[in-house]
Amino acid sequence: MMKKTKQLNIRIDEADYEKIQQIANSSNRTVSELLRDHIGKVTVKDSALERQRNVHLNRINSNLNMIAKWVNTHKELADVIRVTELLISIQRGVGKL
Repeated sequence: MMKKTKQLNIRIDEADYEKIQQIANSSNRTVSELLRDHIGKVTVKDSALERQRNVHLNRINSNLNMIAKWVNTHKELADVIRVTELLISIQRGVGKL
């Protein structure tokens, strides 16, 4: 086991402090042990990537809504093959995300 030579001090509000204490107590650990155990287990999301993914998903959602509206409006004219092609292209777009 490596010697622990560094110390980390943070400021948090009372509510967060109590939550951390409760989690540590319920797992029979100290707060330090709890935090050490969670190092590397927490993933930080790339907000720019998430935003870009949401933009793409919103576009796909909009396209799906337009297709559904057209099909419902023109039931007798709905070309099944064309609608299927559009849905497949949307599915491929989602797969790339």
